Amino acid sequence: MDREMLERAKRVSLLASTEVRMTIPSILAEGEGFSLRISVKGADALPFEDFQNRMVFENCRGLEGLPESFALSKGEWSAEIEGLKATGPDVVSIRARVEGTGNVSGDPVVSASPAWVFKDPPYRAYWGDIHIHTLFSNCGPWRAKDPEWAYVYGRDVSHLDFAGIADHLRGIALDPGRWPRTQELARLYNEPGRFVPLLGFESSHAQGYGGDNNAYFLNDDAPYFWVEGRKDMRGIRPEVHLKKLWEFLDGQRSPYFTVPHHTGRAGKYRTFEEPYHDPKREPLFEIFSSWGSSENRWNAFPMSGGNNDEPAYFVDALKAGCRYGVIASSDDHATLPGGLNNHRGTPLGLASLAGNSHKGLAAVRAPELTREALFKSMRERQTYATTLVRTLLDLRVGDAGMGEEIAVPAGDPMRARRTISLRATPDRTSGATATLVRNGVEIAQKPLGRSESGIHKIEFEDAESLEDVAIRDARFHPEPFVVYYVRLMGRKANCQWTSPVWLDL
Repeated sequence: MDREMLERAKRVSLLASTEVRMTIPSILAEGEGFSLRISVKGADALPFEDFQNRMVFENCRGLEGLPESFALSKGEWSAEIEGLKATGPDVVSIRARVEGTGNVSGDPVVSASPAWVFKDPPYRAYWGDIHIHTLFSNCGPWRAKDPEWAYVYGRDVSHLDFAGIADHLRGIALDPGRWPRTQELARLYNEPGRFVPLLGFESSHAQGYGGDNNAYFLNDDAPYFWVEGRKDMRGIRPEVHLKKLWEFLDGQRSPYFTVPHHTGRAGKYRTFEEPYHDPKREPLFEIFSSWGSSENRWNAFPMSGGNNDEPAYFVDALKAGCRYGVIASSDDHATLPGGLNNHRGTPLGLASLAGNSHKGLAAVRAPELTREALFKSMRERQTYATTLVRTLLDLRVGDAGMGEEIAVPAGDPMRARRTISLRATPDRTSGATATLVRNGVEIAQKPLGRSESGIHKIEFEDAESLEDVAIRDARFHPEPFVVYYVRLMGRKANCQWTSPVWLDL
């Protein structure tokens, strides 16, 4: 092979597989100071220390203090540009043209995550991954890494605000030192205002017993769940009921919540015809991870290993009266939270095509970055879900926002007609279409279009009477109700899901 041709191919491949990540806080006040964080990763999703291309900032808006250009020094893979100030209005947008790549189509452009600017911010938005597996899970031990790496990588490489290790119980129980170390790391890396860990674990249950669920604690001294004397606790399908997990969690001192995931998976799943759901114990639903999406049976992200044909999906949960907010997370077995990689390969060049490389992120709206504030917001369903992008979303139906439920009494004009409003600023999501879902059924679509302000505003009108479309006698909420949420899907399959809004008749 011609050496020059080979070197050219290597440069092109390196450029295509290198990720430059730029992030800023998602919600800012007018005049508020902030920093731009930059990190660079290579094809292996690890820090890349040989990226010295100059980044020229162009077509930026809504801020002051940004230099004309910036370059990392040799041997550096991350940096922070301080002294920036949000001027508004509407959006902070930062774009950088990367010089010296040799790209025949012109210099590539990278964009920072966007920010909304308010005179008085009604909330802050934080980003995290709370479904991370480490060496302590004993699944894929050749690729998984130490639990401490999960927090360091999530905080410093992926720029996460919060993260949660959720190792399998069967792995935790193999070594008496594993859970104490998991607790210790949750304490050690807890830095309010900078980074917040959540203590948790994954509890697997057989089909018919609750499926896969994660548990998360407010306190970092909580115990893990185990049933002595049962050999199946060391397998992937213990015939131990989810209610037994809840009884155990009720008996310990820390506030907690649980999150079901992979309900759409073939082979082991949970249906919403089964007689359990408790919104106080399980306020959230993991709608997407690297395994795929459990939103509905036919979606753009089929489950790794196949989908089931049962009423086991998010839309089925809504029809059954479950009141879930949504999150996404990675379910990453390579301990690379927030990283863009397919972690289902095997050693020495063997690869698996199963799974989605872009994983997922949980967005939480809270007043501040503390464990207490995040925990409270998650229990109150102040969340939404994305496929690893930081798109800003706000859904409202009348006076109700995402995750909320309101009563619509007889005579209220909303009984006859409603406006469903979506406010969005996409992050790396082009050509997006918003789909309105009512009672688990898609009823309308609208393209996001263009926006001079950087904030896209879409309104859906629903003129069908609430009495005519209401769900009645649902298993978990027998009183009549209507529930809405929106899915925002881009051309490259970057997707976001809002938490629902419930209208009670």
